[in-house]
Amino acid sequence: MKKIRHKISITGIVQGVGFRPFIYRTAIKHNITGFVKNTKEGVLVEAEGENVLSFIKHIISEPPSISEIIKYKTEEIQIKNSKSFDILESENGDISDVLISPDITICNNCRAELIDPENRRYLYPFINCTDCGPRFTIIKSLPYDRPYTCMNVFAMCDTCKNEYTDPENRRYHAQPISCYNCGPELFFYDNNMNKIEGDHIKNAADKIRDGSIISIKGIGGYHLSCRADDDNIVKRLRDIKKRINKPFALMAPLKLIEEHCHISQEEIKALKSAHSPIILLKKKKKTGLSEMVAPGMNYLGFMIPYTPIHVLLFRFINFPLIMTSANQSEEPIIFKDEFSKLSRLSDYILTNNRSILSFCDDSVGKIFNKNIYLFRRSRGYIPYPIKLNVKTEKNILGLGGMQKTTFSMLNRDRVFLSQYIGWTDNPATITREKEAINHYMNIFSIKPDIVVIDKHPNYPNRIIAEDFKNVEIFELQHHRAHIISLLAEKSETDTVIGVAMDGTGYGDDGQIWGGEFFTGDFKNLVRIAHLKYTFLPTGDRAIKEAWRYSISILHEIFGASDKTQSFAEMFGNPGKIISQIVNNKQNGVLTSSCGRLFDTVTSLLEISHVNTYTGELPSLLQSYAENFIWKNNIVKNTYNYKIFKEKEMYILDMLPAIADVIEDSSSLEKRAYVFHRTLSESITEMCCIIREESSINKTYLSGGVFQNTLLLYLVKELLEKENFEVYFHSLIPANDGGISLGQVYAIAGKFIK
Repeated sequence: MKKIRHKISITGIVQGVGFRPFIYRTAIKHNITGFVKNTKEGVLVEAEGENVLSFIKHIISEPPSISEIIKYKTEEIQIKNSKSFDILESENGDISDVLISPDITICNNCRAELIDPENRRYLYPFINCTDCGPRFTIIKSLPYDRPYTCMNVFAMCDTCKNEYTDPENRRYHAQPISCYNCGPELFFYDNNMNKIEGDHIKNAADKIRDGSIISIKGIGGYHLSCRADDDNIVKRLRDIKKRINKPFALMAPLKLIEEHCHISQEEIKALKSAHSPIILLKKKKKTGLSEMVAPGMNYLGFMIPYTPIHVLLFRFINFPLIMTSANQSEEPIIFKDEFSKLSRLSDYILTNNRSILSFCDDSVGKIFNKNIYLFRRSRGYIPYPIKLNVKTEKNILGLGGMQKTTFSMLNRDRVFLSQYIGWTDNPATITREKEAINHYMNIFSIKPDIVVIDKHPNYPNRIIAEDFKNVEIFELQHHRAHIISLLAEKSETDTVIGVAMDGTGYGDDGQIWGGEFFTGDFKNLVRIAHLKYTFLPTGDRAIKEAWRYSISILHEIFGASDKTQSFAEMFGNPGKIISQIVNNKQNGVLTSSCGRLFDTVTSLLEISHVNTYTGELPSLLQSYAENFIWKNNIVKNTYNYKIFKEKEMYILDMLPAIADVIEDSSSLEKRAYVFHRTLSESITEMCCIIREESSINKTYLSGGVFQNTLLLYLVKELLEKENFEVYFHSLIPANDGGISLGQVYAIAGKFIK
């Protein structure tokens, strides 16, 4: 065969993921000479030999599992008669095209070495290689080389340096490489900051076993950990975190998880993946765990031990642990060594002297339709970019909403969607969002030309836009951003029907939207239908205390009847006051929110009346509905609803269905299920009406209500029976965690020729 030489340019997630040693080993295998090096765009290879084409085919088709090739370009160049294949030093210069790998769960090779008494890293709590370990959370700036990470303070010993510089070694250029002789150290303290000597991980396990709450430093922040099988301990943790009912995340090895939950092969695959998210799993009838872990829920959120410290901890523990973020409810996760705060939250602190430079909560998802369906996109996924089918010369920053906030940075045709930040009605979260934005601007060399904010005039993070001088500021309506976030995820540019079922969003007319139907594309969505407006007394207060809205709904359906008054009297004098407010239509707003419908059905069925966390009542109603279908044959009963047209706008009136829920004498579980089915059929019928007028056959489903996978399944099933093309989220949350992505994609449309 003829000797040739090719130049290969590769961009994507190709730095810090073992890509260059992979290229080196593949070159040796194919008898190739030349070189590989990191560049400002990604990786550059020059390959010479008789097997160059098969070499190229191999590196493109079988790259390292944690890498991602976005694009590549090859060209034949002049033969240089090079004698060897070399890994060259990184190029200096512009690094705006370089992408960063997420933090990756401990790999199987490192797991094996960790428990091998003959290995020099036996039981070493910071073991890692090019296939695993921290990445994003330890980077100061690019390029991703050790001097630009928090590991620069740890000088490598000779043995680690030999591994680091050996292309044949699994730790070649593994930036967090270290060992007992040269790496970070563990420390164990009580909450008075007295140092406790001995085997720190065993000591922590012993304290957990005895009922203590431990702060544990992880990859992206501190966790609070304790037993999950003791009501008193779980209650104490809830009191400390001021977290009344919101479910806690759990951690356990797979064998332990299988004792407590039903688990499919797809769920096992997700748990064991490099991302290692928390996966919601259907719990068994008898788990032995405290019901206070996830009150009223059918699912438990489990993750497997994904760091060496976690793996070592479970050498001494044979029961699941609560592993929740170290913070009080709705505050940002603690990721710096703020021991005064941690001491107030826990009895002991298991920490280390490796800095966390970027906070990063655990990702959360569920398996739906045999694929991951993320509710929170964070550790393990960020900062993977979302690739768009369009390109703009404008750098656009989207600041997201108020709840489950993220921000997004659009640069050309890729969007960097940030980690989960939190609730920006907390000043600490605003500060955290600002810090994270500055970090992204630094590492990705992006300076915004445009900033996009939510249309709600009172969202606190709008103030961040003021930090950027001489930039254009755009507003985007909340539910349009939901639909367009899904269009961005699917790289959709065609015209679609968008269905946004959500909780709260400020509408174009000044009312509170949340059950909206649109037609259009990412450049322009026109509202064509919505749920009927109803009166929400006392505004945000009624979002938390759903019984207030329930009184309003009863007035709408039955007027000031005995049925209405009887329900109001359950809440004493406040109930009477709300009735007066509803009668006078003062101190309230109109809403088309779908989330509020779930709230009021849950309240009117007297399952629960108060959301102690966002989505609690809808989640309880979903649990009741699922309990019905798991125990019974599927029924196709539906309640009544109305669709009518008013001033060129279609209106979906679900009040007849709520009246039927109240009058139905069936079990609570059946009524919960039939309400779900009725809403699904009404959404489907509305889409059919819109298709008749618009000839659009693609439906896109987004918004926080579609976190309810029962509702999503029913809507998907019914729409597909009507021959719609149905699209829904997977790697981008349907909730407000995706808002910022929709913001930047929508505004990009204004600048694309």
